[in-house]
Amino acid sequence: MPFWKEMSLKNKLYSIMLSVGVLMALVILVNTRIIYVFIDDVRVLMDDNLTSYKFQEALGNEVDSFAKLIRNNTSENEKLFSEACSGTEKTLLSLPYDYTQIGEARYAITWNIRNSYGEYKKQRDKVLEMRSNETGYITEVYKAYQMQEYLQDYTARLMKEVLDGGNIYYEERVAFLKQLPYVVFGSAIMALALFFYLTRMLTKNMITVLSDLVVASKGIEKNDFSIPDVIWEGKDEVGQLVYAFNKMKHSTQDYVQTLEEKREVEERLYEQDLERAELEQRFSEAQLQLLKSQLNPHFLFNTLNMISRMAQMEEAPISHEMLIVLSNLLRYSLRTTAPFAPLNQELKVVEDYMYIQEKRFGDRISWKIDCQVQSQMIELPVFLLQPLVENAVIHGISMKEEGGSILVCIRQEEDQLFIVVEDTGLGMTSEKLEQIRNAIKQRGTGVGIGMGNIYRRISAYYEQGEVSVDSRENEGTRIQITLGRRKQ
Repeated sequence: MPFWKEMSLKNKLYSIMLSVGVLMALVILVNTRIIYVFIDDVRVLMDDNLTSYKFQEALGNEVDSFAKLIRNNTSENEKLFSEACSGTEKTLLSLPYDYTQIGEARYAITWNIRNSYGEYKKQRDKVLEMRSNETGYITEVYKAYQMQEYLQDYTARLMKEVLDGGNIYYEERVAFLKQLPYVVFGSAIMALALFFYLTRMLTKNMITVLSDLVVASKGIEKNDFSIPDVIWEGKDEVGQLVYAFNKMKHSTQDYVQTLEEKREVEERLYEQDLERAELEQRFSEAQLQLLKSQLNPHFLFNTLNMISRMAQMEEAPISHEMLIVLSNLLRYSLRTTAPFAPLNQELKVVEDYMYIQEKRFGDRISWKIDCQVQSQMIELPVFLLQPLVENAVIHGISMKEEGGSILVCIRQEEDQLFIVVEDTGLGMTSEKLEQIRNAIKQRGTGVGIGMGNIYRRISAYYEQGEVSVDSRENEGTRIQITLGRRKQ
């Protein structure tokens, strides 16, 4: 068909889906409506049967309990009779009583039952109020029995009327319901036939063209560009695809050559990156050696001067202990050549350093180490903790008149180690904090020798090494170091 050839592939697919979808939706809608109406009618019939049966059963229970009460007037029988009466009245009120829904016959029977039960109730209560030896008692009892038989007879007629109505409804619709599966099956066959017909119209020539495209693609995969161009007469999406494929084939050879040249350039760049990384690691190690060889002269002079004065004032035990601590620091600094050291040694350096600061500042400074890991099993870059604690003392605690405290907290979660050095010192302004954070993002430049060296070593040694700084003016500073897996 000419109009079919002129349609785009998108419109063809939409036409097929719309045609089949409309047909299937129509079939489903009609069948669903039929089934829904049938199920709703059946539900009404079942509800009517159930309510009629419950009333019949409740009435029979009341009749039996009334007879027991007449024969043996006990409190237990009286209780059973009262419950039976309540059940009968409840089920009587639940009987359908809408003339337009239940019809003339059922309405008449139900009306008769309702009125008769009211009269029977008066007679029943009258008998129960009389004594068995009163005159006319037997006559009134049998009168109540006759009214019960009358009610049971009408209840049976009501049950029969409900069942007959259900049978008539079923007989009227059973023939149509038996034909419903054939209607559904025929509708499905029609939808499938329409789908296959429209699909064949769409794919008649497309399969041949796709086969040609597959053959040409395999040739290009083997770097064979001598295969003739694929031909498609049409302006739909398939024609656009064929045109783009032919154009791609002519440019692929140049593209492959460009990719090869790019790969060679990337290999050279990768080699250069490896060399640069090696140089950065060597530079970090050199900076570490420089850091270890440059203990703060001001700190050493102040410490030695203080030790000298204390030695003049005391007999010597404190001065002797401080000299031992200071010698330990110097020995660890000058003799440690490896890039990594156990965590317990790093913590020992912090303890020795803080011992000296305690003697220097007295009650103005307090400190605590909270380590929740096995320190002897973990290695850190050497001199990682002491510079952080020293910064907290120099830039935080010493600058604050009332002093402060320092907390070193170490935790481990799976493959990550978290180190926090927190002080309650002077803190810093938001502008200074932002400056330090920006400097850390620039690979640690502009944040001082200690912090810069720490950041560069962490980023060089660990895959997920991070340093974060948080501070508030006059409240303190918090530095957190996160160490992931070490680089191989």
